Amino acid sequence: MTTPVESDPSTWDQALDAVVAAPKHHRVLFENERLRVLEVTLEPNDEEPVHHHRWPSVFVLDQVKGPIHDFAPDGTQLPPNRDVIQAIQAWDGKGSLVVHMAPQPPGRVLNACDMTVHGIRVEMKNG
Repeated sequence: MTTPVESDPSTWDQALDAVVAAPKHHRVLFENERLRVLEVTLEPNDEEPVHHHRWPSVFVLDQVKGPIHDFAPDGTQLPPNRDVIQAIQAWDGKGSLVVHMAPQPPGRVLNACDMTVHGIRVEMKNG
């Protein structure tokens, strides 16, 4: 299998799509041929199953704080360099946090804080 980072996101395994692989954490609110709007929820000390987001998106978080950790599918903790992790670290905690997201290859997220993470993710299918 080709490493997703090195491949076209449209070829990524459909079984690892966020809605399919992590339905407890991703709920479709709206979908058409151009957009998919997800409600994303991650309870305190909960970890998502391995999944990906194949399309670029705008993620509007109305409830979030760190620490939040990213893990590769093999369990290796990733450095805090992904767009959402950097945005959370730089955020002043006021209002909603809006993050422009690149496609995300397979991985999983651990909410290591005492607050539920909640947001709306608007995925642009036409990139």
